[in-house]
Amino acid sequence: MGNSLDNNEIRPPNLMETKNKLYVEDLEILKELKLIKINCPSCDSSNYNHYCTKMDFNWTCCNECSTIFVNPCPSEEALEKYYTSSKNIEFWDKIFKETENARKEKIFRPRIKLVKEILKKYGVNDCKKMIDVGAGYGWFCELAKQEKLAENIIAVDPSKLFCDACRKIEGIEVIQSTIEKYTQNDANLIVNFELISAIFNPRSFIQSCYNGLAKDGIFICSTTNGAGLDLEILKERNDSVVPHLLNLFNPKAIKILLKSIGFKNIQVSTPGLMDINIIINKIKLGELEKKDYPFFGMLLDLNNEDLTNDLQFLLQKYNLSSHMVVSAQK
Repeated sequence: MGNSLDNNEIRPPNLMETKNKLYVEDLEILKELKLIKINCPSCDSSNYNHYCTKMDFNWTCCNECSTIFVNPCPSEEALEKYYTSSKNIEFWDKIFKETENARKEKIFRPRIKLVKEILKKYGVNDCKKMIDVGAGYGWFCELAKQEKLAENIIAVDPSKLFCDACRKIEGIEVIQSTIEKYTQNDANLIVNFELISAIFNPRSFIQSCYNGLAKDGIFICSTTNGAGLDLEILKERNDSVVPHLLNLFNPKAIKILLKSIGFKNIQVSTPGLMDINIIINKIKLGELEKKDYPFFGMLLDLNNEDLTNDLQFLLQKYNLSSHMVVSAQK
């Protein structure tokens, strides 16, 4: 396993405190607008039970595939208004810039290595065109260019702010749009990271990625695993259980969704680095009582990095980390 990632390296507590206050204010945008009752975003089942309530929003859990999702959920229009007027989203710009080096070294470089390993498993040795959907600041594209991951690298993002940042990276093409509007079907690789959990219609999004691939092209995405350890233990206390993250998939559910779209050779892994540290940090911050979580309280007292890493490795091995990577072939 790679080096353990401390949550505080990428989410400094002082900045996150401000971010959380702004987020609570921003939720009023979503609450003011109509919520829509939906079926499971993975398998379309209407058979689900209440999972939890947090910040006045409800989550349900599908009885067929165990996908956890906000239901009723904000409409696409509500989400668009939220993302274009959110003070919390604006503040994330400060967090990203202050943690850029840590994120590049601890998240994006390992991500490049992981994508290379996945392509190797599929027998892909020559990648002519790669598209990064929701490219953000372009850090993955920048490193992909350095590592010669593909001959042609395209960053797709609807945000002018992010596209302007991407245009500063030499040697990549930038398209200010959504993947739904991409009309070519010639990409050998389409990637997106931490995106499908926040999309109102993930099926439509993934279908558009499928359409943009050439025959035998590879789709890779990362998202939260709703069956991961820290989610199972923390439930609504987990930071991933927030109203703008609409969909918490799991290995079984994401396979159902991708297969229904037409993908083949679907592979799922959970290479997360932070599950154990997330729980320990919540005890440190006083958000959890040590007596209620004695095992993790013991880990906190022992302060043994090797032990923490070994436990995290077991979560990776058995697909029990809350960070999930999915790959499939057209």
